[in-house]
Amino acid sequence: MHELVGGIHLHSVYSDGSGTVREMTAAAARAGLDFIIITDHDTRRASEADGWQGWRDGVLLVVGVEVSCQDRTHVVALGPADAAGLRFKPLRRVLFDLTRQGAAPFVAHAHPAHIMGVSLKGGALHEWEIPGFVGVELWSLMHDICDHLTPWRVPSFLHHWPRRITGPHPDTVAHWDTITQDRRFVAIGTLDNHALALPVLGQRVLPYEETFRALSTHVLSEPMTGRPDDADRVIRALRDGRCFLALDLTADARGFRFTGEPQDGGPSLAMGEEVAWTGPVRLTVRSPHPAHLVLRRNGAVVAEAEADTLDHRAAEPGVYRAEAHLGGLPWVYTNPIYLRPPA
Repeated sequence: MHELVGGIHLHSVYSDGSGTVREMTAAAARAGLDFIIITDHDTRRASEADGWQGWRDGVLLVVGVEVSCQDRTHVVALGPADAAGLRFKPLRRVLFDLTRQGAAPFVAHAHPAHIMGVSLKGGALHEWEIPGFVGVELWSLMHDICDHLTPWRVPSFLHHWPRRITGPHPDTVAHWDTITQDRRFVAIGTLDNHALALPVLGQRVLPYEETFRALSTHVLSEPMTGRPDDADRVIRALRDGRCFLALDLTADARGFRFTGEPQDGGPSLAMGEEVAWTGPVRLTVRSPHPAHLVLRRNGAVVAEAEADTLDHRAAEPGVYRAEAHLGGLPWVYTNPIYLRPPA
């Protein structure tokens, strides 16, 4: 499989972002990304009208959409054919229409930031159970660093925002672990970056390139062809959970892997795979850097080590996933390998 590193959930001048598509792909190229996914509010005009989807500046540009539903709930959708007419519709209707189109809807900013005690977005954890969602933005960088930010701290925030990084909200991670007990539910890392211009201060709030170097989603996909339909390959890999999210600002996570080897001689297992239990499986976590590696089953820790490799014999069914921590911060979250009990 081919590893691609990308930034997901970005806003451009097609909605309320400050950057043109060309500025964004150039910034992504400087940051060393392989793809970016722009998700402007309630429009796919960047692709439908202006044909931007495809390779630009050596970066694959994928055009998704962020749908604004009733009650301030938002859905990030990858691969929709038509976003027109979905704005401000009930969440169930939006998910029904997106699913009918073959899109991959994700829960947007599952634990939104609170500013001066007010939530920036609507939505609640119970909405994950509504049919249609394929996954969740487990870690939204902008909502992580903006949580409990006060207006008088903005000047300091602009220069020292990495100090505010804490990781995904524990409630979001716990609910994800609960959902995966019943069905496959993909986790991705996102930026929700608008790079808003502040004329008073003469600068942008978090230029695109800064966040491109911070939190990424690493995708294991089919080999790229150099054509616009490579976007479909990235979307398929994300939908299937063949990915992990990483705080690359701490260390480059390229090469991180979580795999399984059934001891009955069955085929190797990768992140996102869901199989029926047939016997013990050797699970292996490999890291490009020594780190605090953690293996979890159904959310509970079953093995951990300070190393670059962690091996564990899974002797019972369960939903297994790996984490890595560096420098006191979460670094990597993988999607699970689902070892389901026999029917």
